[in-house]
Amino acid sequence: MNTLPRALLFLLLAVAFLLPQKTFAQSEEEAVLAVAQKVFDGINTKNADLIRTNMTPEAILYATVNGVARHSSLEDFTSQVAGASDAFHERMFESTVHIQDGIAMIWADYDFHVNGTFSHCGVDTFSLVKTPEGWKVASLIYTVQQEGCVSRPPIPTSPGN
Repeated sequence: MNTLPRALLFLLLAVAFLLPQKTFAQSEEEAVLAVAQKVFDGINTKNADLIRTNMTPEAILYATVNGVARHSSLEDFTSQVAGASDAFHERMFESTVHIQDGIAMIWADYDFHVNGTFSHCGVDTFSLVKTPEGWKVASLIYTVQQEGCVSRPPIPTSPGN
């Protein structure tokens, strides 16, 4: 009879030990994705400060269009976003996150709309580092495709639009 309670105790200890690790891993993934979403929120609201606060000051950005890579500094990127007269809406889909030892990577499909009209799609790759302030984007590299894009749900519109 003593075996059953020991087995039960072992099982309960194993569950108690493993549960916090799973929760930690899940919350770290959510934290990484939240940083990428904040960068999108900064793009979508033309808020350069929101973009900057979620990226390292030395962050690098590359866009590849037709296989040709173009580099932007963080300041060039945020100036272009903040100074645009068009309304942007970028969103990501089907993201994959990898995290290990203070670094993280997101690979995600995205689509991009300008003034409510589909513009292009592609893949966003975010490389992040864990800093004393939390996760920060160290690089954002993305493709720009205008053909072969997956059809996605329409972007939400606010009342009155």
